[in-house]
Amino acid sequence: MATGAQARHTRLGTVSARTVARVRRTWSQGHVEGVFGVLAEQVRFRDPVGEIGLARDDQRTRALDLYASPRGRVRVWRGAELGLVADVRGELVRVDERAASTGPLGATGDADRRRVAGGLGLELDQRLLAGRLQLAPAVRLDVLRSAFAVPAGQGEQSDEGRDHTSVGVSPRLGMRLSLRPGLSLRASAGRYFRPPTLVELFGDRGYAVGNEGLRPERGTGLDGGLVVSTPPARTSLYAHAAGFVTWSEDLIAWTQTGPYLRPTNLDRARVAGLEAAAALRLLNGDLELRGNYTLLATRNGSAEPSMFGQPLPGRPRHELFLQVAAGHAYDLRGREFAPRLGATVEHAARTFLDPSGRFEVPARTLVGAFLELHLLTRIHLALEVRNVLGARVAAWRPPVAGSPTVTVPISDFFFFPLPGTSLWTTLRVDLQPPRRPRTTERPS
Repeated sequence: MATGAQARHTRLGTVSARTVARVRRTWSQGHVEGVFGVLAEQVRFRDPVGEIGLARDDQRTRALDLYASPRGRVRVWRGAELGLVADVRGELVRVDERAASTGPLGATGDADRRRVAGGLGLELDQRLLAGRLQLAPAVRLDVLRSAFAVPAGQGEQSDEGRDHTSVGVSPRLGMRLSLRPGLSLRASAGRYFRPPTLVELFGDRGYAVGNEGLRPERGTGLDGGLVVSTPPARTSLYAHAAGFVTWSEDLIAWTQTGPYLRPTNLDRARVAGLEAAAALRLLNGDLELRGNYTLLATRNGSAEPSMFGQPLPGRPRHELFLQVAAGHAYDLRGREFAPRLGATVEHAARTFLDPSGRFEVPARTLVGAFLELHLLTRIHLALEVRNVLGARVAAWRPPVAGSPTVTVPISDFFFFPLPGTSLWTTLRVDLQPPRRPRTTERPS
């Protein structure tokens, strides 16, 4: 924090509601569908005595996100399907700052920001060699119109919001080759275009501060690997191992700026790595083992001499996740009841805090446990205990020659302290009953 002490009077609260609807029509030669979504969110940040920032703060942020996407897929010739997707999104963010400004420029903090985005994608799915080879060339066009500029005296004191239009074209080619039953080779290559998210643009006004002047991220990516997949049975296995590399322009990266996190555009960056994952299901799924490991090698290509060639901040070089879960589905008087108990282990190491690669976040290993209750295939209750062992501190050596090792709190990828043992609960209710597979009776 800015004062080097725990903030005791600062409050950050978020209330959000999201609705997603889908309409689908299927026929023998393909299908069409529409996906529609609405998100409404309100965030209130109160810092009455200036514990986080340089002055007191009382800000309310309201956001509205509307989304619609018609899409379809149709057979065009033997072994080929053509997919078309269109989408349009409208976003509105309104900031109401109720604390009097004390900055030298007298900016009120109030702002209305709007963004409208439209996209159109086309994909051909071609199967050859009796279905063993699948080729999927695709291309997508994105157009965004951002209205982020604010009148003089509004917005932040160093507001970078501006009105602009961004256009991105993203061609891509995917390939899958079946080497033998249960073993396939997959690869893809193409360009990508990623506009900044609302959190990256405007933050949460707590620990994360937005950057209204962010540019969309663009780049070229390659990936390829092997996939092992056995058919569903009493014992089944899914595993994959892959390598990937991405060359990015204007990469959006979170960096620590004083007491805050703030995203910035890096001129150029490279992210390369290896990934392995496996899921083993035993006893018809009553016992399940999962795990994945990622090894990253990142490189900052910014022109700034102190950053050039350094690892990217906030991206661990080593990341491991393991999970074991056991449970069984019981029939209680015609009603399904499926309890499930499990444990997890997470490990992350070699994460750097700053673009210059000087401040390394201490490695962390966290153990968790969870209990899931699934009722009537529609009601799902989960209880999760994170950091069961109550790990709170780790040894850390400051990046100064001769500095002694000190004890610091266990933190996330940006040195924000993590809590000790905590309990999380989730309740999900599926309003629509699960679909049952249709059966066709054989004529006698």
